[in-house]
Amino acid sequence: MNPSRWNPPFWVGDREFSAEDLGTIRNIVYRCRRLSREEIAATICENLSWKAPNGHLKVMACREMLKGMESAGLIELPPAKGSRRHVIRDTEARPVSVVSVSGSLAALRPVTLDPVTDQERRMWNATMAAYHPLGYRRPIGAHQRYWIRGRQEDDRVILGCLLFGAAAKAVADRDSWIGWSAAERSRFRWRIVNNNRFLILPGVRIPHLASHVLGLAARQVPKDWERRYGYRPVLMETFVEEPWEGTCYLAANWLRLGETAGRGRQDRYREAALPVKSIWAYPLDKRWKKRLVEPAPQAANEDGAEDDF
Repeated sequence: MNPSRWNPPFWVGDREFSAEDLGTIRNIVYRCRRLSREEIAATICENLSWKAPNGHLKVMACREMLKGMESAGLIELPPAKGSRRHVIRDTEARPVSVVSVSGSLAALRPVTLDPVTDQERRMWNATMAAYHPLGYRRPIGAHQRYWIRGRQEDDRVILGCLLFGAAAKAVADRDSWIGWSAAERSRFRWRIVNNNRFLILPGVRIPHLASHVLGLAARQVPKDWERRYGYRPVLMETFVEEPWEGTCYLAANWLRLGETAGRGRQDRYREAALPVKSIWAYPLDKRWKKRLVEPAPQAANEDGAEDDF
């Protein structure tokens, strides 16, 4: 990575770092070299009061920043411990039982999006891993899981699952449509949420259910996100891989922006070929272009770590 990226002042998300901040970071890394990377990042966040709008320390963002600085030769971090993130290996968790549901959407109402509780998380993970065609990988960063539930006779049954998480780092057609610069994308990308996974369970055959769920999500996700993270997203995005065409997104008034270049998030050298996907977006506010680049809300005055991602 180019060391000039870290010439102060520089931005990480919506936080500007001065030469004094950089000196503090390098001093803490040197003095705390016997601590873990997680502990070093937390110490830096505490000393620089680097917090999310909900008051939680920005430990994960700090860890990514430190890795970039190390790649540029500015600091030397302690060896990274083995990571277990991404891949689901929980052999004890079981997915929900599939039920046969057919008929009209009206018969299922009210259809609800229910945030997944801590006690339900492993079952939700197993359900998505078992039934989604693309499987499931643990989300990194801010995210929100949902159950999709509806009424079947006198019972509430699970119809599917939804996951919203962090936006893609750089997508040419999306960024061109938004009209922002690379610096603006780096600072304000956190105001976009990505519909990473959308699953209607096998056995559920209800016309228009998927587009109805997306309509519910457009109204509910901003409120849930603000309650959990302290700010409201202003734009949703998703990526649809063939053979799917994104019909439910079109029916829910999402906009098709173009196609991806067929490279992954970490493909710096343009060597990792991936399936080309269609890009879709849904504005959550009439003034979304203005709100996308507004200053971040002030962090709450409380301590804590980021959510368990």
